[in-house]
Amino acid sequence: MKKFWKINDSKSNKLIVIKDNGIYKGNPKQEELNKLNSESTNLTFLENIFSIPYSYIKKIENQKGKNEIKIFFGNDSEEELIVKEEKIKTEIFEFLKQDIPNLKYSSELPSVFKYAKAQFFALLFITGIFLWSLYLALQIENGIEYELIENGRGPGISGLILGIANFGVLKNVIGYIILLAIILFSLSKRLKTRSETESLKR
Repeated sequence: MKKFWKINDSKSNKLIVIKDNGIYKGNPKQEELNKLNSESTNLTFLENIFSIPYSYIKKIENQKGKNEIKIFFGNDSEEELIVKEEKIKTEIFEFLKQDIPNLKYSSELPSVFKYAKAQFFALLFITGIFLWSLYLALQIENGIEYELIENGRGPGISGLILGIANFGVLKNVIGYIILLAIILFSLSKRLKTRSETESLKR
């Protein structure tokens, strides 16, 4: 056995073991954990916990300030090593960095847009919908009538926008302000977690 860590405060991986070019994680029986030490030779219980061979790993990520190491492997699969103590998390990552030399190391602070891409796209989408529905709502209030033409495939996005527009200008503005506030809160919360991310990539 090369290295192991007992993570008592984790619900998903109370034990992390690195041996035989693989990462093992899980919650073995407490008596097995109690017996485990650097001299242990009976490790048959590892057969019953989750393992990831080094050869399957595509990428390993360690973001400062977060309590997990992310492992990307196989066909778009992802697993996490939950470690709340930063010192131990760094120790595990550094051990993997040394033990898998064919993975290239890099470190970066993600750009604001890259890190909060989902929130920015949501903001653009909601704003686009609002401007479209607001325009139609103003037209309707000025006496212009719109009629949906059935094409056998349902009303589609145009029908949805027209339905929103029929609520009127005031309700459209109020609805947009509420959604905007939710998205901006989510964006602010997301950006607060932006920090340096270390990666090991194949």
